[in-house]
Amino acid sequence: MNPFTPGHTVDPQFFAGRKKEIEKFKMFLKNTCQSNPMNMAILGERGIGKSSLLRTCENLARTERCIVVRVDLDAAISTINDLVITILQEIKQEGEAYSKIFKASEKAKKFFDTYNISARIMGVSLSLDRHKQTFSHEARSELKKIWNTVKEYVPAIVIMLDEAEQLEHIEGSLPFLRNTFSRITEEKTNFMLLLSGKLSLFRKIKEIHSPLARFFNPISLSELNPKESIEAIERPLSSSKFKFTDEVKNKIVEASQGHPYIIQLFGFYLCEKATSQLIDGNTYKATLPMIMDGLSKQLFEDYYHTSSPIEQKILKTIAEEKEFVLDFSLIVKKIKQPPNRVSNLLNRLCEKDCLKKVSRGHYRLFHNLFRDYLRGEFAA
Repeated sequence: MNPFTPGHTVDPQFFAGRKKEIEKFKMFLKNTCQSNPMNMAILGERGIGKSSLLRTCENLARTERCIVVRVDLDAAISTINDLVITILQEIKQEGEAYSKIFKASEKAKKFFDTYNISARIMGVSLSLDRHKQTFSHEARSELKKIWNTVKEYVPAIVIMLDEAEQLEHIEGSLPFLRNTFSRITEEKTNFMLLLSGKLSLFRKIKEIHSPLARFFNPISLSELNPKESIEAIERPLSSSKFKFTDEVKNKIVEASQGHPYIIQLFGFYLCEKATSQLIDGNTYKATLPMIMDGLSKQLFEDYYHTSSPIEQKILKTIAEEKEFVLDFSLIVKKIKQPPNRVSNLLNRLCEKDCLKKVSRGHYRLFHNLFRDYLRGEFAA
């Protein structure tokens, strides 16, 4: 069986790196369990490992006997009402499973077996614009009702919202979450809220209201360092028949630049096409064209073809330059567009994860292999 799973969350037993982030989560969880709730936002570009970190935190919280709800947000959740109902339904489901696993009190078991979302919440949603305060009150009431039933045997309830940039499309959702959970925190209810989303989410949070940034305690994920990258290769291999030579491991570290998704993709194709259990430099060289083709089809084409023609021109312009990092003024000169328009286009490309803003007025492509792709230089 192939131990690498590009495009899927990494099993917690194979999760590598992020020690500081995990320690921060443990610290916040400990405080939440002691009735001093803390909340987090895990932010980063596509494929950087946000969901895998979220799953690892979920696993850690479960070992502390917490009820953990993990919701993958999508376009189907389009209103605050949808969001609240989804969270409550997930808490009910997790509460039922928790009661069976840990043999909770009959009172709690009966509560989750019979719990139904209050008709008051459903009713308020019909005229939400006129009754936001009432709706918020009813949502808090439901959460308090749940906590008061389980608090004798559950240290905390952790609510995780993945793909949280979807909240940008739900009008008023971020202030609603802050206000709702801030208020129930004042009443000694041990709820922890953990968001995971793109960096643009935090920029949105700061634009709406600065206290939101403090409320969600954001952490930004970057690429793994070389030691962590080696660990990300070795951990999945530890449960498989395959072995990579040190030469192959170092080649993956160098080529991937510590990008978790790209590490997984390299490992996947090397194991998938291996002719023996030992994967050496010759196997790596023979498989490299297939790896590059996989990167093109599974990652880079999406980045490029979802960009507008003028954005594609910017990407190719940056790729064709000798220097990896380009100054804003040089990009303006090359694109021959007004500075304000170029600035807006660069911001959009950063939000799409195609570009990284290295410093004020300086930009680079998000990965060197993406640069090779744009230059048509993918080769073994």
